[in-house]
Amino acid sequence: MTVDPDLLERLRRGLPLRLDRSGGFWLADDPVTHPRVVALFRDGLDVSPSGEPQLYVADQWCYLTVDDAYFRVLAVALAPTDEPTLRLHLDDDRRLPLDPATLWEQPERGLCVAVPARRSGRPLRARFTNSALLELCRWIDLDADPPRLTLGGRAWPILPTEPAPRT
Repeated sequence: MTVDPDLLERLRRGLPLRLDRSGGFWLADDPVTHPRVVALFRDGLDVSPSGEPQLYVADQWCYLTVDDAYFRVLAVALAPTDEPTLRLHLDDDRRLPLDPATLWEQPERGLCVAVPARRSGRPLRARFTNSALLELCRWIDLDADPPRLTLGGRAWPILPTEPAPRT
């Protein structure tokens, strides 16, 4: 069976799915609360090549509204590697190395970092929770102008705006 492409596009755009600022999913006015569904949705977060938020479940997908960040950084720790590296623990349960070049401050909202989507690898915004930010502060030089992340004798400025995706 072949579905009309225009109808399929309307269906994908018409699903009232939203990811709120706290990382909760909503279908219209109803919260999505089942832990396995929430985990499945977090695993399927992505963006189109043009940057539109998408949610994949197996080979099916739809658009969604993202109020803020795709993920929350729950914790930050020094990774046990030869090179000093910070590891992020995300709310989708991934543990990823921090790319300091993607760290930026959103005024009055806090620090964000880019992390790869599981499916495409395209960068998605992750916001630091308060506890993760407190852990990260061990490596931030607030006296520098602009503030910078210092680690292993290297320093990276905390960007004032979201960095453009790398190609």
